[in-house]
Amino acid sequence: MFSYPKDYEDSKAQLQLKIDHLKKEGFEITESSHEIAQHLFIDRIVIKAKIKPKNRLVIDSGLHGIEGYLGHACIIVFLDEFLQKISPDTEIVLYHPLNPFGMKYYRRNNENNVDLNRNFSSNQFSSENPGFEKAIAFFKPRKYSGIMRANLSFYFNVIKMISKFGTSTLKEATLLGQKIAKEAIYYSDTKYQSSTIFVLNEIEKNFEDIEQVIWLDLHTGYGPRYQMSIVNSKQEKENNLEFSKHIDYPRVLGLNADDFYDIDGDMIEMIYSMNAKKEKPVSLYATCFEFGTLGESIFKSIQSLKAMLFENSSYFTPQNSRFKAYTRQLIKKQFMPSALEWRTKAYADFKKSLTGILKYKRIIEN
Repeated sequence: MFSYPKDYEDSKAQLQLKIDHLKKEGFEITESSHEIAQHLFIDRIVIKAKIKPKNRLVIDSGLHGIEGYLGHACIIVFLDEFLQKISPDTEIVLYHPLNPFGMKYYRRNNENNVDLNRNFSSNQFSSENPGFEKAIAFFKPRKYSGIMRANLSFYFNVIKMISKFGTSTLKEATLLGQKIAKEAIYYSDTKYQSSTIFVLNEIEKNFEDIEQVIWLDLHTGYGPRYQMSIVNSKQEKENNLEFSKHIDYPRVLGLNADDFYDIDGDMIEMIYSMNAKKEKPVSLYATCFEFGTLGESIFKSIQSLKAMLFENSSYFTPQNSRFKAYTRQLIKKQFMPSALEWRTKAYADFKKSLTGILKYKRIIEN
């Protein structure tokens, strides 16, 4: 079953203890840290292949900050239950967390309020979000006078906005990424962040001297509450249904308007694009594991939006202590559920999906 570290520092300490233990067991491991902000680091851990490597398995967590708590749990399970099974010609690369500021302060966004999964733009940040521009006032931080009034105000404004613009505009506004309101959610900025630059360099490194790269990006939030989704790139050539059969896992989606949502600046899409530009592309499979938390209904989507907006308002605008505590509770419920039943199912889904992928890609034996 998954268990969370107490905080960002505890996550680093737990992972270090695990790595030190693996070194004593004979694994050749190199470690490095990239400072993003004062005392906040992206840790890079490389577990060397036992023979000349043909495969490179990359696992990253915490691109969306607070989601790194579940990502930490996944990495620990991988090290405890999968590492010994990995083929000797496979090198392991772990990144944790890609957004240390967000993980430490329980935010999805980074130290500049940038959503890093909207920051890997391949078109010089030229994409527009007309839906957000229509409803920009709704998404800006505001001061609330109390929990009840905040909820009443939120639902009133949601109904008003949907009545005026429709649900499609709401979806477009909240998910496409935006570059016009620095203090609003899903802010992409118009330049690469330091974390993004670091990852772009790491992508290039991970393509060097290798035949196959498997890259797993760990997230929480989207999808059914009790079913992890595998969200494949729109550049992945294999059909989702066929891939689902090959790995014996029921929920495989594609990053397109029908299955998921359109995103400018998605990291997995950038990984595929960079590989395609190489003179000799590697065999690549990069995907996102999305652990659903609240659910998929319209009401649950609105609840998710409320948590995001309230948290953002608490960050940028002075609020009373009760409202801040309420907001922290909402955001944790959305991105790191504590319920035993949820954590048990998430653990089972992670093991099943990872086993299926690693067998299919010949990283572990059948």
